[in-house]
Amino acid sequence: MSEVILEIGTEEIPAQYIENALKNLQQLAQKYLKEARINYKEIKVYATPRRLILFISHIHEKQEDIFQKIKGPAYSIAYNKDLQPQKPALKFAQSQGINVENLIIEDTKRGKYVFASKSKIGQPSIDILSQMFPKIIRSIQFPKSMRWEDKNLRFIRPIRWVLALYDGKIIRFNLEGLNSGNVTYGHRLLAPQKIKISFTKEYLKELEKNYVIIDPKIRENVIKTEIKQIIKLIGGQEIINEKLLKETVYLVEYPYAVLGKYDPKYLELPLEVLTIVMEKHQKYFPVFEKKHKLLPLFIVVINNSKEYADKIIKGNENVLRARLEDAKFFYQEDQKIPLEKRVTKLKSVIFHENLGNLFDKTKRLKLLGKYIADCLQVEPQVKKDLLRSAYLCKADLVTEMVKEFPELQGIMGKEYAIFSNEKREIAEAISEHYLPRFFGDILPKTKNGIILGIADKVDNIVGCFTRGLAPTGSQDPYGLRRQALGIIKIVLEKNLEISLKDVICKSLCFYKKNVFFKLEKEKNEITSQILYFFQQRIKNIFLEEGIYYDIIDAVLTVDNKGDLFDIKRRIEVINELYNQPIFKKILNSSNRVLNLSKNDKEIEVDKSLLKEKAEYNLYYNYENIVPRVKEYIFNKEYKRVFDLLEDLCEPVEEFFEKVLVMTKEANIRRNRIAIIKKISILFNQIADLSKIVSIKEKGE
Repeated sequence: MSEVILEIGTEEIPAQYIENALKNLQQLAQKYLKEARINYKEIKVYATPRRLILFISHIHEKQEDIFQKIKGPAYSIAYNKDLQPQKPALKFAQSQGINVENLIIEDTKRGKYVFASKSKIGQPSIDILSQMFPKIIRSIQFPKSMRWEDKNLRFIRPIRWVLALYDGKIIRFNLEGLNSGNVTYGHRLLAPQKIKISFTKEYLKELEKNYVIIDPKIRENVIKTEIKQIIKLIGGQEIINEKLLKETVYLVEYPYAVLGKYDPKYLELPLEVLTIVMEKHQKYFPVFEKKHKLLPLFIVVINNSKEYADKIIKGNENVLRARLEDAKFFYQEDQKIPLEKRVTKLKSVIFHENLGNLFDKTKRLKLLGKYIADCLQVEPQVKKDLLRSAYLCKADLVTEMVKEFPELQGIMGKEYAIFSNEKREIAEAISEHYLPRFFGDILPKTKNGIILGIADKVDNIVGCFTRGLAPTGSQDPYGLRRQALGIIKIVLEKNLEISLKDVICKSLCFYKKNVFFKLEKEKNEITSQILYFFQQRIKNIFLEEGIYYDIIDAVLTVDNKGDLFDIKRRIEVINELYNQPIFKKILNSSNRVLNLSKNDKEIEVDKSLLKEKAEYNLYYNYENIVPRVKEYIFNKEYKRVFDLLEDLCEPVEEFFEKVLVMTKEANIRRNRIAIIKKISILFNQIADLSKIVSIKEKGE
């Protein structure tokens, strides 16, 4: 068994793209090796900013041999009575590339058939890999790729070398004029010379000697350990930004953590300003005294040895000082103008082409926020504060601080609102209405933050859909999927009983009045598209929670209001009943009445035409149950609805046993179908039970 290494050497790859590229590299290797019939023990992938690495361990020396038996025509047409091959046999042999004399005849369940027996000897793995590796390299997917020099190859960054080894042999191929070889390079600064690798087993040791740690997990452990040691030494609290840690791992090949400092006067800036400047812009780790209090210190992970640490840290301190000085200047200048006086400046900032400016958006948020507040029946004072928050919530976008650091939108709005003597409730809503900002982020806590957040996200989604800017495939430049998920999570976690459809319709009306544009599609069509967009997100959420897809589909099919909390209740009730006898009983009865009446429209039942005791009994039970079903559905007591429906199952079964529905008498036939239709509609009030896959089909 042999070892294989493929190293794609590049210029520095953006850190945020590397992890996905590694997953893609591994998947591609698995796929192509399987297709090539090459067996191996394990595939591992590693990366640094300058290289993507594929390890294949215990790879077999050659492909698996293939032995095939291919079925051809029936013996009866392939040969005549004298056992002479006929045209079908000759053509089949020719198509399989064998002589007709080599065809074999075997008995099958359907009689005698002609077969061709073929074998294919596997080729050496090294020869297959020389064709496979260029395909793998070309197939790695990146969000953005580039061409360089005169090459047609697209990759995230220019490829400068390719190392490809099969034990001690070079796997030879040419990639756009670049020949594969046995040469790699060490650390760009500490060991930039060429390194010749004679055997795969030398690779790891040689790179370690030349200041390259190829395993991201090892680099992460080194970084985390050194940061913790520094924090412990200075008596700080161990708070490490895990997202920044993951990113830093792919910024360095040879990490070393160094402590830097900055002037304590900058601690007067808001905590979020300091952390965003350090973490987002400089990739530094702030040092905390306690959870919400910083020390005037930071940790930077350098891509170098500790010999050069002093010079490097001084340079980083100078850079941070300049950034913080800018932030301090912006903060002081912004405070000279009250937040309220900035609102009119939003008229000069375009929200989106054909969707008006940010001042227009502010007016829409006030209207939509008021509508949602009325739906949720919030207190008058809360609504008054909400309208004030809606008026001010975008004003910080024209401040110098947010222009320089866009990540601070909402955060600085809160700070400047408090500085402008606005109520804290108003300031909190300004900050919270952007939440959740990313997957896994916290949700707004205050009523006004919740309402304003929903209004803002709905306004964004509706505006984009009216302009034909709905997400397509993996493309979502306006983050609409994230915002839709944010709305869903807020509504479900806060148990808000509100119709998304009504909110969307209101938003459309406010756009039409406020921006004065002509809708490219009918209002109902746009509303349906947006509701379907939300339903796809809802479905994914419940699937992740382990709910069967058919339960979700059944509930969503009857949803026409987008009441997310009500959808959740229905799904939970059906999920609870799913494997119980009551539900199977209801499902069977529902399917029987549906199958017979699905092509008919509901019509009134003429009681005078009820002839049989079983049909009279069925209709009597139906009339008795209907008012109570409506009452329970109105009160969202869905478990009690199913209890009532169970009572209807026995009369349904009796009806089908004793009554001939498709009688020759047309008026009686129509009347009986009308009964069945009404009962079918009743059974499917909570969910479309025809969408439920039977337990038998699920194999449970």
